Amino acid sequence: MKKVILTFILMLMMSALSAITLEESIELAKENNKELLAEKSAFRSADWGKKNALTNFFPKASFNSTLVRIDDDTYDEAMQVMNVPVIGMNGFPTGDYIQFSSAYMGPGFYKTTYTNNITVQQPIFNGGKVILGYQLAGLAKKQAYLALQSKEKDVSYAIASTYFGILKLQDLKTLSQKSLESTLSHLQSVQKNYDVGTAKRSDVLQWQVKQKNDETALSEIGNSIDELYSFWQILLGKVEAEEPSKIDVTEYDSETLQYSAMERNELEKAAADFLAEVEKTSPTIQTMELAGKMMKKNYYMAKGEFLPSLNLQFSYQFESDDEFDFDGDDNWNLVAAFSVPIFTSGTNYSNLKKAKYDLKKIKYETESTLENYMVAAKNVFYKLITKARTVEDNKTALEFAQENHKIINELYTQGMVTNTELMDAEAMLFGSEMNLVASYYDYILLKYEIKKYTE
Repeated sequence: MKKVILTFILMLMMSALSAITLEESIELAKENNKELLAEKSAFRSADWGKKNALTNFFPKASFNSTLVRIDDDTYDEAMQVMNVPVIGMNGFPTGDYIQFSSAYMGPGFYKTTYTNNITVQQPIFNGGKVILGYQLAGLAKKQAYLALQSKEKDVSYAIASTYFGILKLQDLKTLSQKSLESTLSHLQSVQKNYDVGTAKRSDVLQWQVKQKNDETALSEIGNSIDELYSFWQILLGKVEAEEPSKIDVTEYDSETLQYSAMERNELEKAAADFLAEVEKTSPTIQTMELAGKMMKKNYYMAKGEFLPSLNLQFSYQFESDDEFDFDGDDNWNLVAAFSVPIFTSGTNYSNLKKAKYDLKKIKYETESTLENYMVAAKNVFYKLITKARTVEDNKTALEFAQENHKIINELYTQGMVTNTELMDAEAMLFGSEMNLVASYYDYILLKYEIKKYTE
């Protein structure tokens, strides 16, 4: 007997050690969940994109080296010496000749020419594209951060939904097992009565049918738990996920009682406060506002296409000869390139119009989405109140069902009620217990859904 007790205690300890809380589950998912890892990578990419946009303000330097090889025929033709007659003062040839070759007209003519130079380019003004590009990159980084926040909330809610879903099904499984045990007990009692002739065959059959129904329900709950565990593993990013830690749902009794006791004016004030918080902190609303700002920057960039541009380029050449030794005649030049768009066949104008209507489009879409979003947030808040009241109603219903079950059982033992009435009382009792458990978890999960609307 001691060995059995010790084994049971060890099993409980192992179960406690392998259990994981909701907060631990969420942190684990943040480390391993592939969707979150993808959003984190997108945020880092946007961060580097902003840094890259900053480099457009600074000069760019490059080393350029070229090798030019001339074919033999061209080289021989260029090196060919020609005799050019000398013309005297009287306009007639003097009889003398000057040797001339086109290869000697320049600084040097080589069959293979090596050229090395350094070029530095510095943008001065390009219609505001550089600064607008940097601002857009900053907004894109913020957008990526908000997307990461939103994904974290989605994953946290998915974790909570699965976590509480498993716990709810486990509690329902316990109640189903309890219901099955009660059914088997009644079946055994009715079978004995039937054997001695004090019960009808139909009474036995009714309990046998209920037994099969209870077994089917228990099996379906077990399958649902297995399905949720598979999804649970994917969310956590682990091959084998720990057991969700049990919670005491009655800890939320004070909340549900408080919400269910609220008067209409109190509810309206609480809803208004919640919606005000949503407007200030919701990542979704911030993302919508950010999309409008980005579209406005695109509009300004389209307007900048009509402005002139000015860029500087400095080039220093320190070699151009037939030896690759970084030594030779040097020269430099400084170019200030100024450009004004005069006629672009309507390209700039059409782009400006497109950007203008894109800006209007995003404005109307944002207003429409915001209205729908706030309605959804308000509905979720009132749904939380409804769930709280459902919990309190189910508590009362369970008390009535327990009292009814007790009375029917006493009457049944006295032979004053039928077998069907006893079965109805059983179904009402266990149904009320299951409804209460389900309503508790629905309320708890809705609290996590509300968190999606705020920071």
